[in-house]
Amino acid sequence: MRKKKLLFVYVDYSTFVKTDYEILASSAEVVRYQFAPGKGVFSTGLKLLKQFFFLLLNSWRFDTIYVWFADYHSLLPVIFAKLLRKKSLVVIGGYDICRDRSLKYGSFCSSIRGFFTAQTIRNSSLNLTVSKYVDRKVGFVFPAVKHHLIYNCIAIEAPQNQIVEKEKLVLCVALLDSKKTYLRKGLDTFLTLSSLLPDYQFILVGPSKSAMTLFPAVLPANVLILERVPHPHLIDYFQKASYYCQLSRIEIFGVAIGESMLHRCIPFVTNEGGMPEVVGKEGEIVPRNAEAIANRMRQLEAKETSQKREDCRQRVLTYFSVANRQEAINQVL
Repeated sequence: MRKKKLLFVYVDYSTFVKTDYEILASSAEVVRYQFAPGKGVFSTGLKLLKQFFFLLLNSWRFDTIYVWFADYHSLLPVIFAKLLRKKSLVVIGGYDICRDRSLKYGSFCSSIRGFFTAQTIRNSSLNLTVSKYVDRKVGFVFPAVKHHLIYNCIAIEAPQNQIVEKEKLVLCVALLDSKKTYLRKGLDTFLTLSSLLPDYQFILVGPSKSAMTLFPAVLPANVLILERVPHPHLIDYFQKASYYCQLSRIEIFGVAIGESMLHRCIPFVTNEGGMPEVVGKEGEIVPRNAEAIANRMRQLEAKETSQKREDCRQRVLTYFSVANRQEAINQVL
């Protein structure tokens, strides 16, 4: 039986994009096409021209075109698929459907970028959403389009019997490169929280070198900020941390939240976006109030939490496994 041929279009080869590629490549012949982002109209125009000629010469070879995110890079693949009567699947990750003008977050904060995004969503065969929150957004903004929820998955490895003793450590992972991302990720609240729990170590992983200037020149003694680290090194922090904090003002899903739960961290998240879907009743959904969060952590500190930590792990294994996503994607294909 002939293997299906897929074109896999993406911008960044991040962990979740890599996972989907591996899922697809396990049962189909997959060709990767990276649309490396350019700066400015001229650079982006050249990238689009290059993509146009690639699709003109090659799109007929594929049964399906699979695209991560709706943006500049997604419209031409979707249009070519439609003209050739091929199937196109677009993963809607959140930035491409949400908009917060105060934080300048979302494709629709730009009229041009919004046009590419909207036309992608309208013309794709099926839009795959990564959370109920995103699915509701797509249905509300584009009531006539086809969309289907397939939860994102947690691909990081966590051996069943490897239990590391938890330390008085609060962890946050946030890829950070600007003031708006600093605020969107709720890092102002994270730093305030550190001042209320001086006996805990607070570690933030992910800011770029340039983003280091967003933080005070002299950090509190219990705060450590690290640039982005390789995933294998990140596991060490997940294993040792007692609590994981994602106090974001906007957060579509929260892969790092799930990764922390897989390593038996108790997650603290705000009631925003898809985060409550990830943590469920096993995690802690809190207001963005440092004093209230500190009080709740102190309450948990006084309790036996081993079962709660195990429940966090089991939630991820039950709802957000790679196997679950693979089965759902294969059904759609």
